[in-house]
Amino acid sequence: MSYFEGLKLTKKGEQLQAKINGNLSETLTFTKAKLGSGSITSNDEIRFLTDVKEVWGTANVTSCKIQGDEKNIVAIELQFSNAELREDKIFREIGLYAQGNEGEEILYAYANAGDKYDYIPLMKDSPHSFIIVIYFNITSGSKVDAKIDLHSYVSLQEFNEGMNKKVNKTDYASAEQYGIVKYGTQENTALEGNKFTQMMGKDYGGILNEIGLKEVGKTYFDKNTKKLYLCKNNNSDISANINNYIAMDSHSILERLENLFTIYRLRIYFKGSDISGNRMLINTANFGSYYQIEGSFNYNDPQFRNIDFNKIICWCAEESPGRNEYILVYPVERKIVIGAMYNQGVNTSDYWIDVRIIQAN
Repeated sequence: MSYFEGLKLTKKGEQLQAKINGNLSETLTFTKAKLGSGSITSNDEIRFLTDVKEVWGTANVTSCKIQGDEKNIVAIELQFSNAELREDKIFREIGLYAQGNEGEEILYAYANAGDKYDYIPLMKDSPHSFIIVIYFNITSGSKVDAKIDLHSYVSLQEFNEGMNKKVNKTDYASAEQYGIVKYGTQENTALEGNKFTQMMGKDYGGILNEIGLKEVGKTYFDKNTKKLYLCKNNNSDISANINNYIAMDSHSILERLENLFTIYRLRIYFKGSDISGNRMLINTANFGSYYQIEGSFNYNDPQFRNIDFNKIICWCAEESPGRNEYILVYPVERKIVIGAMYNQGVNTSDYWIDVRIIQAN
């Protein structure tokens, strides 16, 4: 086989390379390679070439891969055969062609084997198919593409690489690859997909943090909070926005149950009047004689600071001077109305009552 020291960029190749280096709006597209038997006087001549000197064949691009830890190496695979040759050919030249966004195809790079060339025989004498791999350095982040020949054959190396990646259906599944599994709830078994819906009553939509549409009514797992969320509205969020999600895993539900309500105990004073002047006798067949009394209180009092009056479930009287039993306490605007049975002899300007307030959280 001919020996090539390495392809060198032509002048137009240098210009195209400079245009695409680090420029995400430009793409370097490799189109094909030409093979020839021509000679050059020196490597300095390469920079000014615009075509292979004595062309006798074409090699198609069959693969274009970006490699290296920094993604700055391009591997171009070319294929050709001697099927259409009518005579033996000297394989001394190879030219790689490419184009930019403008679509003008140029001789991008060229190499000449000089006196280290070899002959490509006729197919009837020795059928051959050839694979040539060319490596180029590019600026990391540059966009590279190729016009791949879809009629090319698979090389042995590519076949082996593909087979290594191929899933053997008789192998057991793992976190790294697919395979056969056994349904069950024990270790090394898999839970059947519809079991989640049967247990939770909601379809599982996937990972919340992944980009994509989240559907209302489905549940999504947040890898950051390790919680399961029910989607309330169609959205594309990748975090648990409280406007679109509500936590519904067992731990979150337990937290809400443990913090279902808060109890406050307060002492409220009815100042400035004799309660006997505000009382109204209530006669009930079931409870006997009770009095209803009214007293004003201040919502801005510091003891009410943490209470949300819109979430109060109930008010309960606990203790007061002269009472026997209280059955009802409730606020009306900025007053408390109390239905109570108490000693009618109580007469004080600083009447007070201890109240228990139960507030929903």
